[in-house]
Amino acid sequence: MFIASKLFAKHHITAIFSDRQGGISHAPFDSLNLGLGLGDSEENVQHNLKQLCTAAELPVPHRSQQVHGTDYLLCDGEGVQHTHQADILITCTAGCSVAVRTADCLPILLIDPNSGVVAAVHAGWRGTAKNIADIAIQQMKKFGANPEHILACLGPSIATCCFEVDMDTGKQLSQSHPDAHLHIHHKNHKAWPNIQAINALQLQSSGIQPDNMAFMTLCTSCLPARFYSYRRDGIQSGRQLAIVALPMSL
Repeated sequence: MFIASKLFAKHHITAIFSDRQGGISHAPFDSLNLGLGLGDSEENVQHNLKQLCTAAELPVPHRSQQVHGTDYLLCDGEGVQHTHQADILITCTAGCSVAVRTADCLPILLIDPNSGVVAAVHAGWRGTAKNIADIAIQQMKKFGANPEHILACLGPSIATCCFEVDMDTGKQLSQSHPDAHLHIHHKNHKAWPNIQAINALQLQSSGIQPDNMAFMTLCTSCLPARFYSYRRDGIQSGRQLAIVALPMSL
């Protein structure tokens, strides 16, 4: 049902990235769909969410309306689906979890174990072009986080092998960091970016230490039995969740 971050686990923190197995949703959303408003029933999605959280021993997370922007939502208390539009969710409250929904976009989970500041980030190509990883770090700093202490786990997303974009999109991504162009291949007047590597550059420029970063290099588009992929399946794609919780004690 999910992959747990080994890096976070070393610090006694639970951070997971769901896959598509272990739920009750029917085709084409089979089976652990965690996205509302896609055509799957709300009852199925809520059942899947509760089942996932029970298996991972996590509280139900806060979720937002994701719009490929860079706004953040500060979360507290019991997790709910918010109507607020945000692609960065932050909490400083023990026992509170936050999550982002993906189906090819890159989920990034962040925590400063020293200050107790947690964030979940939805980094699609638009967010990446807007430097959302750095923006998330800057927002965490406002609540007391120190980039040198922040742990970052970058989850499964579409990889270079399947991520063909037009040249204008490639140009926008190349301008998001001085070295971003090193992670964008060009062929037949198309660009093929490595969105995970570009976000890693942004995180490092924000002060994240290389030893405090972990990567799950699994291509969501290449693995139809394991992950949902909007690029592969279009409107028939379900959604994964990436969840991180701030423990009651660190």
